[in-house]
Amino acid sequence: MNTKTTLYVLMKNNCILFSLLATIALIANSCTSTQVISSWSIGNPPEGVMQKVLVLGVMADREVRDQIEQTMTTTLISDGVSANTATSVFGPKRLRGMQEEEIVKTLKTSNYSSVMIVSLVQKEKERNYVPPTYYAYPYMGYYRFYRRYWYVYDRAYTPGYYTTSTNWVLEADIYTIEEDELIYSSQTRSYDPTNANDLAVSFTKSIVAELMAKNIMPSTTKK
Repeated sequence: MNTKTTLYVLMKNNCILFSLLATIALIANSCTSTQVISSWSIGNPPEGVMQKVLVLGVMADREVRDQIEQTMTTTLISDGVSANTATSVFGPKRLRGMQEEEIVKTLKTSNYSSVMIVSLVQKEKERNYVPPTYYAYPYMGYYRFYRRYWYVYDRAYTPGYYTTSTNWVLEADIYTIEEDELIYSSQTRSYDPTNANDLAVSFTKSIVAELMAKNIMPSTTKK
């Protein structure tokens, strides 16, 4: 393989590697990050408090509400906790028109130990500036002296621009059914989720990790 061919192969491989790295970065950035911004829990959680949990979403966006309820319920079940969504227990009208005594009676009759209420605190709009980016790669023209290959560059310029992101601040509260006692409360911020499922998965992961860390629900060794 002569010098010209060797240089060409090296530069081609570098371009392929750069494209792969850019693709990986794009995929990574598309995943929503959720941060717990405040958290409180009772000192000694009652035994069996997470034995059977009702997940109740309270927000105007029905798609997000249903997705969070379903994702949280599915995750709790996979971690060994019996759980149901409020919609599956009370139907599409949920708690509307029901008295407190009727709701509590329904939950106690079905042996629910606690209810997790997930509510929307606020949606934050954030404007970010993405600075310009330069890419440099060797120009593959023919020169009499091969050293010139690494001195001549084309430059591709991507100008800076502004992006607007939407951050979701959600609150999760867990109450016992029998004593009507608050045992856990936290607020999270999810950064610019791409859709309802993205938000639900990221939020659920953060909350479940918190509950395990605080010994409110048992840790699992799977995964």
